[in-house]
Amino acid sequence: MRMEPRIHLAPAHPCMGWVSMNRYWQALWQESAGDPEVVSLAEPVPVETPPSPRWQRQWMKQVWYPWVVKRDVRQGVLHVLDHSFAHLLKQARKRVRTVVTVHDLIPLTDPADLTPAQRTRFANTVASVALADRVVCVSAHTRSEVQRLLQVPEAKLRVIPNGTSQLPAADEVMRQRLKSLPAYLFSVGGTRPRKNLSLLPDLARHLKERGLPGVIVRAGAPLDSALAERIRDHADLHELGPLNDAALAACYAQAALTLVPSKQEGFGLPVLEAMQAGCPVVYSRATSLPEVAGEAGLSFELEDAEQAADQCRRILVDAGLREQLVASGRQRAALFTWKAHWQGLREIYAELLNS
Repeated sequence: MRMEPRIHLAPAHPCMGWVSMNRYWQALWQESAGDPEVVSLAEPVPVETPPSPRWQRQWMKQVWYPWVVKRDVRQGVLHVLDHSFAHLLKQARKRVRTVVTVHDLIPLTDPADLTPAQRTRFANTVASVALADRVVCVSAHTRSEVQRLLQVPEAKLRVIPNGTSQLPAADEVMRQRLKSLPAYLFSVGGTRPRKNLSLLPDLARHLKERGLPGVIVRAGAPLDSALAERIRDHADLHELGPLNDAALAACYAQAALTLVPSKQEGFGLPVLEAMQAGCPVVYSRATSLPEVAGEAGLSFELEDAEQAADQCRRILVDAGLREQLVASGRQRAALFTWKAHWQGLREIYAELLNS
């Protein structure tokens, strides 16, 4: 007799083109492979699937997806994998138990370049998080923000850290390209103010004053031209643009260290990616970064460019320290697995199904 699915995963719809959310969904789908109780409400796609036209994204998010939830989820557990789709919880039937994963609430505290209308839509959507029977938070910092900003009762909250997926083999062309550079600091990700990249010019200046020829390699959206020029006053800056995972693996593998100076992060995946690849990490003591990095990296006060430069310098000049950080970083990254994350979710599902 075929077992009916009791756990319904509702990912951020792939038409959104959100790489990080596609990666989260893919990781859970792989961990649940072969489990007849688990079904996905959207078909798995490659992680780097590009976004659909805006009209199609809005249709899927506001019309088609809510209809699918109401039509297909008749019993068991509905797990909304991304807080940006928390409005789907409104469509759950009364007998269906609900879970939502909150990755961060940064648009509420640092809206950056969002329009007032976008901020309002986000606030209205995440207000539905409180409807869930259980709220999964990917860090203790995110849990505190859910309590503070959404007034979700503590009894509903569970902290289950993200895992880190093994990056593919390093792209050989990229590796050879980077191999010709002197020891470099690697920076990866977006350029919004919360990423704190305005720290880089002063950091580069302090390194230069200490007799170290600064080389910074960036992956992700290009820096503002004015900021890039200020960095180049003190360091050699190489901007690589958005990269696939194989090219990213090459960047981590060849870097002297990865710098993560963010003001706000819901989790901080680059910390673990770098550590997993054997690249030491220098990070700001802000929001979730200390709980992810632990003692396996070197930290600095958020706005202290000189302290950040000193921590970078220690790695650049002390081979023994660098070797120690490589080893402790790999051990730290090994603690964050998708298997452990899925087991934590399974415990929540069992709790709800048996209550």
